[in-house]
Amino acid sequence: MNPYYHEASRITSYLLSMNAQQKEQEVYASAMEKLSISFSAYEQALWKSMMSSTFKMACIDAGLALTDSTNNVRRKLFTMLAILEASPNYTACFLSKEYSKWYFLKLIFVGMRSICRAMIGLLIIKIIKQRCS
Repeated sequence: MNPYYHEASRITSYLLSMNAQQKEQEVYASAMEKLSISFSAYEQALWKSMMSSTFKMACIDAGLALTDSTNNVRRKLFTMLAILEASPNYTACFLSKEYSKWYFLKLIFVGMRSICRAMIGLLIIKIIKQRCS
């Protein structure tokens, strides 16, 4: 099995909490082959950690968003995000919906969760960076 298919599934699980369909896995694999994104030893260590769990992926992504938003690790994530956004199979995930007037409470929770993830991510990034130095 193509290792990019596993990456596509992991990233989709992180971004949308669902499985990637075969078509999107194929498009991602093709994109990765064409882009040939290369990693430094530090980025490779980040990526390996991110592939181990979606929780780590969320934390490291949040940390990188604050400290190194142009990192090649995030480039892979955004490539898959673009594929999912453009796919008819996931249209409903990206279209506006009607929400109740209490939805702002969920937004507050999500905001607090994001801050926690970013703090954990910054710590993970620091540890990985020290190991790679």
